[in-house]
Amino acid sequence: MPFRPWLAGILVALAASSLSAADGKYNVLFIISDDLSAQSLSCYGHRECQSPNIDALAKRGVKFTRTYCQYPVCGPSRAALMSGLHTSTIGVMNNRQSHNFTKNLGDRASMSQHFRNHGYYAARVSKIYHMRIPGDITAGVDGDDHAASWDERFNCQAPEWHSAGEAAVYSNEKLKKDPSKHYGLGFGTAFYAVKTSTDGSEQADHQAADKAIELLRDHQDERFFLAVGMVRPHVPLVAPAKFFAPYPAEKMKLPAKIDGDWSDIPKAGISRNSKATGMTRDDQQQTLTAYFASVAYMDHQVGRILDELKRLGLDKNTIVVFTADHGYHLGEHDFWQKMSLHEESTHIPLIIAIPGQQPKVVDALAGQIDIYPTLADLCGLEVPDYLQGVSQTAAINTPGATAREEIMCEMNKGKLLRTDRYAYIQYKDGSEELYDMQTDPHQYTNLAQDLASQDDLVKLRQQLKQQTK
Repeated sequence: MPFRPWLAGILVALAASSLSAADGKYNVLFIISDDLSAQSLSCYGHRECQSPNIDALAKRGVKFTRTYCQYPVCGPSRAALMSGLHTSTIGVMNNRQSHNFTKNLGDRASMSQHFRNHGYYAARVSKIYHMRIPGDITAGVDGDDHAASWDERFNCQAPEWHSAGEAAVYSNEKLKKDPSKHYGLGFGTAFYAVKTSTDGSEQADHQAADKAIELLRDHQDERFFLAVGMVRPHVPLVAPAKFFAPYPAEKMKLPAKIDGDWSDIPKAGISRNSKATGMTRDDQQQTLTAYFASVAYMDHQVGRILDELKRLGLDKNTIVVFTADHGYHLGEHDFWQKMSLHEESTHIPLIIAIPGQQPKVVDALAGQIDIYPTLADLCGLEVPDYLQGVSQTAAINTPGATAREEIMCEMNKGKLLRTDRYAYIQYKDGSEELYDMQTDPHQYTNLAQDLASQDDLVKLRQQLKQQTK
């Protein structure tokens, strides 16, 4: 077909009109880590684990100090995040129900789908909705994804537990080491670590950073919503040896042990612990080494993406979000991993860097479900009226402003209501926990049986009841 100059002109005009058709004010680069304890980041106060790239983002962005997930398990928390709805509303109350997300969401738009509906190019790299780790990574498959959320989606396939290097296991799961299989091998909860003998380029998070960089280059001239999932520090704890070096196990400080710590915690509130997992003190210190190494390795990949964003000049018109799906216990109360309604398991990092916005720290309460309406609001898009999350733009823009008075986190065994002062936990068996977070931020003293706290307890019960209507 002969070249026709007039046709080239039309194509250029169409491309320009496609860009201008996007309704949003900013691009969005959304980065989420898996099983990341907020308190393990140096920008959230950790003295051992270093996360310089996330710290740098916090220094130029808005750092929320009191953000809570809506369910401290991967599948439900991600369903809440992407729908802007509580997990009981979207009907994903455990990982096995994650496949229900698409059916239950119906004709409502997910967060990225909302941007896509307004002319954005929307892409997923690695784990945003639930994926089984390590199985879906070794298999390189979609997991429980929501196809309508994306124009394109990209999976990472990596060796995970059978990576080359020095491997060790620090908990008592029975593991089946069969590289030909992906599921039912026992690695999904085991504290299994690999200090790899490679540079880490074969790992999922390195691949995810590579693909994110490629997509930033390819789509820099259009509005985009790019969601990048980091699988570390989810177990297995895999990272190159150089990331382990700064964290020698013998120097790892375990959380303080308080005599009688469990005496006022109901049976329903006793989470996965070192006794149940067979972890000795040395095992626990070795686990901290591997966890911090995984965080540092993940942080390095985040830095690679942010460096490219800046190199391309996209930092001037792109909102960057960094968060996690839920928190993680690292020995507090002798609890390990997630699935607890206590502070370390439910508290998540949230950093939002907005072009032209001065750095600040926001101490107002926020929820994972608030990210969707906040990003829509910041980008000048309508905020869907069916969302249960609220926009945090007032808290961002106005000193001392608050967007919500409380936030709820759910589990099948009970619910947490977090207010400005209190953390109230109500279990299905009727047992309760109440902590004054101003005087007892580490939750050592359960006030549920304290006579002086009964008026507050009655009010909190009523507040939680209102939340669940």
